[in-house]
Amino acid sequence: MTDDSTPQLAELLDRAAETYGLTLSTGEREAYETEIQNTEALLAGLEPTAFESAPAENVSEGDDEYNAFLYTCELSGPDSGALDGMEVAVKDNIAVAGVPMTCGSAAVDFEPSYHAAVTERLLDSGSRVVGTTNMDEFAYFTTSETCAHGPVTNPNSDGVPGGSSSGSGAAVAAGLVDAALGTDTGGSVRIPASYCGVVGFKPTFRSVPRFGFADLASSLDHIGSLAPDVETAATVLAAINGPDVRDPSTDGVPTPDPTAGLDTDPDGLRAGVVTNAQRRSDDAVAERIEAEAERLESAGVTVEEVSLPGLDMQPLVNSAVTAVEFTALVAQAGQDIGVGTGYSEQWREAVATMDAEQLGENIRARLVVGRTLATSDDSAGYVAAQNTRQQFREVVDDRLTEYDALILPTTPTTAPEFGSVETDADLLDTIALTSPFNLTGHPALSVPSRSESGGEPVGCQVVTDHFDEATAVTLGRALERGS
Repeated sequence: MTDDSTPQLAELLDRAAETYGLTLSTGEREAYETEIQNTEALLAGLEPTAFESAPAENVSEGDDEYNAFLYTCELSGPDSGALDGMEVAVKDNIAVAGVPMTCGSAAVDFEPSYHAAVTERLLDSGSRVVGTTNMDEFAYFTTSETCAHGPVTNPNSDGVPGGSSSGSGAAVAAGLVDAALGTDTGGSVRIPASYCGVVGFKPTFRSVPRFGFADLASSLDHIGSLAPDVETAATVLAAINGPDVRDPSTDGVPTPDPTAGLDTDPDGLRAGVVTNAQRRSDDAVAERIEAEAERLESAGVTVEEVSLPGLDMQPLVNSAVTAVEFTALVAQAGQDIGVGTGYSEQWREAVATMDAEQLGENIRARLVVGRTLATSDDSAGYVAAQNTRQQFREVVDDRLTEYDALILPTTPTTAPEFGSVETDADLLDTIALTSPFNLTGHPALSVPSRSESGGEPVGCQVVTDHFDEATAVTLGRALERGS
């Protein structure tokens, strides 16, 4: 470091000291300057790993009637495995080498040279990755209307398709793919599943590696599957889960096998229908869930009413945690300090150099308001939210010692009309019954509720204990089969 840069270093040292309420003496400053120079010289010899994968071929812009696909491509692995012959799409925040990844934003200019861990696992299991799907910008909304590439339409409703995994839900509902991957921070796999009338499966937190995925809020994010039926959703989830060395947050995490529940008899299981979730929902939705509970009883499941105290405040808690973690990630150029979910210098550079003036109105507001709130109270709100989160997790854990599963609506309403989700209260309403289980990390499966009279799609949500995806699958299959 040259002498010209020394005054700048001294200023940075003073700022750092002020952060912790310290005053540096002249001797301390000189000693710290020397230590920093020596450390920087040592670190200069380290180079970030350059991840490389064989790029996708025939990449072109999506052109389907629902705007589900951002790009289509051709990418395949060995012609064998659990997903052999299956065509799968992945959300636009999951890396596919050679395919631009925008996270639904006009501000991002990024083409990864590597696959995300889940993309690799799809290929290794014999599937073909056929494209990336549109999404709400940075996964921070629930209707598709904030996507920079235009909104996605719902193949099974005049309402919104849900989000943020909008394109994944629509592509599955329209039969454009056999399955799709989505990501879920407050319900973004299960909400589009509910609104589009397909299956959405959020696994236990950390059971699926997130290397090569652009986090929204790293303590809440899950990668999950969307499919036309429970068996396909479970089979895809089984193919992508398990620890990955590039995602240290998965270290030591068990590998649940969701498919273990496919042929299990539900007779003798115990399920609790969440009464305060029923009261929170529209009458038509609550009635459909009551009908699903009766189907489970006919299959031999003991069904009782239960309450989850604190459920109603969890959407606000989820929102508070998301705001702080997202704004911190962007401020740190996509770097999650600590046990993050993999480190890619390419993605960090893309975040650091993105054109902020091209950000959509929603994200501009989330960044400025979220960062201001975090700094104005020294993140006291974030700490309070995390404490409340832990208390609610204990409530859910306690209920799951009494019952094998909790049953509740996936969303309290059917798909809202385009343009109707405008305020924060509207947004919180869409995540009212999904976001609690991002906070607790429990697996949650959304299964379409059948109705003899037809009507708008409704999702029935099955929540089970950590790493017990198999029981969720058993009950989900029972719901599909009916009585």
